[in-house]
Amino acid sequence: MAGTHRTTGLRRAAALLAAALAGAGCNSRPRAPALRPEAVYQNEQEGFRFLAPEGWDVFARTALPPGPVPKEKLLIGYRKPSQEPRPATFEVSCADLPESADLTAHQAGPATAPHPWRPNKPAEPLSVGDVPATRITLAQGPGPAALTREVVAVRRGGRVYFFSLTAAANDTASRDQARRAVASVVWRS
Repeated sequence: MAGTHRTTGLRRAAALLAAALAGAGCNSRPRAPALRPEAVYQNEQEGFRFLAPEGWDVFARTALPPGPVPKEKLLIGYRKPSQEPRPATFEVSCADLPESADLTAHQAGPATAPHPWRPNKPAEPLSVGDVPATRITLAQGPGPAALTREVVAVRRGGRVYFFSLTAAANDTASRDQARRAVASVVWRS
């Protein structure tokens, strides 16, 4: 009888410990950040924030694991609301790239793609939150179906942050909203 009470007590203790650990966030399953609209996107891990494009929906959000980022990874993605006549996305991604990396070629992707992006204008220097940056403008497709991709690349240390708008070539409203978001970037010192 005494052994039964001890076994039952140990089971209860183990169950309480497991519940406490699960409640404290010690669950080993990864969790995606919530996809909720916020007026300000803030990434404490990467050390920056900006005003989100007003009225756009968040469609993706990622927290990077610690360590190097050898391939470009999406941090946040916004989509123009579906009732808008022209689709548009604004994404922020990053990658650890050497100083010698050709950022225009990196954003254009492989030349063998079915519809590769091609530079539309010369790269343009600018600054984002007092940090030197480069605006890369790419085009894809002909005529009314043509798309534009405007990418602002910001290098901080070995990491490059890409603020990318993809929209119809004549969608100046989306371009202006994306540019306002980029202009609002504040970097943590």
